[in-house]
Amino acid sequence: MTAPRAGAWALAALLVATPGFARADGAAPAAAALPDVRTIRAAVRAAEHAPAAYRETAVVTSSDGTSVTERRWVRGDDERVIDDDGTFHTETGSRGGTRWLQNRNGQTVADRADPGRAVPERVRVTVSATPAGVFVIAMLNAKGRGRKEYVDPTTWRIVRRERILANGTIVTTYDDVRDDAGRVFPHHWHIDDPVQQTTSEGRVTEYVPGAVTDADLAQPPSRRTLVAFPDGVTSVVLPAEFDRHIYVRVTIAGRGLDFVLDTGASGIVLDAKTARDLGLRLYSEHSNVVAGRTKFARAIIPEMQTGPLAMRDVAVSVVPLGWKEAGHVRVAGLLGFDFLAQLGVTIDYENRRVTVVPSGAYAAPADPHTSALDARIGRGIPLVTASLDGAFAERVGIDTGGIGAFLLFDYFTRRNPAPLPDIEALAGGTELSLAGVGGGFAASSALVSSFEVGGFRFRDVRGYRVVSEQSFSQDADGVIGEGLLRYFTLGLDYANERVYLTPNADGRKALGL
Repeated sequence: MTAPRAGAWALAALLVATPGFARADGAAPAAAALPDVRTIRAAVRAAEHAPAAYRETAVVTSSDGTSVTERRWVRGDDERVIDDDGTFHTETGSRGGTRWLQNRNGQTVADRADPGRAVPERVRVTVSATPAGVFVIAMLNAKGRGRKEYVDPTTWRIVRRERILANGTIVTTYDDVRDDAGRVFPHHWHIDDPVQQTTSEGRVTEYVPGAVTDADLAQPPSRRTLVAFPDGVTSVVLPAEFDRHIYVRVTIAGRGLDFVLDTGASGIVLDAKTARDLGLRLYSEHSNVVAGRTKFARAIIPEMQTGPLAMRDVAVSVVPLGWKEAGHVRVAGLLGFDFLAQLGVTIDYENRRVTVVPSGAYAAPADPHTSALDARIGRGIPLVTASLDGAFAERVGIDTGGIGAFLLFDYFTRRNPAPLPDIEALAGGTELSLAGVGGGFAASSALVSSFEVGGFRFRDVRGYRVVSEQSFSQDADGVIGEGLLRYFTLGLDYANERVYLTPNADGRKALGL
């Protein structure tokens, strides 16, 4: 989790005289006297006196052992943030409403908005007051998850924020509020994070109001090309084996290891035991939940090779994996976004072959049956739009490491409740135990009479729906797994944010082409 920005949660030390907002005896205002959200936020902004543009630096230390220096440039609604801890460097920003990020391996991508055809998440916004008279702005979904802001009406400052998630409530409190060059804001904050099971302290070390240029806010180019091809080589067939997943042979420090080629992984992942065996230094060890709760860390691998391709100084996530598949394969890692981001990739399920080229050398398939999908890759996973019995899902990941034909998350099912045909009533109440990163999770069998993606419509498709409340709780609809992808030759062109589906012989038969 990125630490909250010191300037984002504006505090105000000056009283704004607004009749009826607080009682002189300090008791909570009557419900009828509560101001609306717009009025409260306007008062908070007025009390902060933030300039049109400024830059600031903060240092955030965490119980996981990290100390991150964060530099931030702000101009109106635009911003750029650079995080550095001496080993890992990341950047995020927003310009003209479009967000972007640069990951730990130096690859920059835009995070584009959804097309907007799916049923939106319904968020109820309310204002209440605590017994002490502090206003609480709550922005919660149907399951009571979301955000809360606590505003002191005597100072018009936000004194506390809460992020209410499926796996806990992250609480941030603010203090050391003072006037700094005319702006009144907190210079210190504390974070209790039960999701990652850490605590953090942040402190502003520099604040400078004044001009912020277009160059200060510009989206930076990628810092490097991670995957290196040998001189004169522009196309490589990876050493891959197809079974339940696609296993790619990777060599690290002379050891041959099996990695899953996983478009559903937002980075490169290394098994924790393998990392220890290799003697890698681990950074930022903490807990987190994907399918189940497990330990996460970061590491730098000096060199990785697959076939003739080489990667150096590779930033990876370290997670306990090590499960065995296909009778003899021990999964030592996942080759996800950072490996794929600057390549053109062709995954030929029919002929069991994976071919990669530099992104600039990739050519779209010429097959007349090919469908080109607009893919948003800002989250590290290619998200596309699918239709399940007429319900649009715009955050569906193309996941070569996915289980079955599809896996639906809570974000989809809570926005498309019964009586959505053949979603809630598909399974007959049978609960299954499936495995993912972090351990097992509960799921139910799911059957949709019509599953459509890229203009291709499959009939009577069986998949899974996640039942565990704490598993896959991110705001994504789900994934399309190997059970459907195997009907295609899959083309990945992340540089142009395209995924190509070309039906193979099995696919043409299944689709009636």
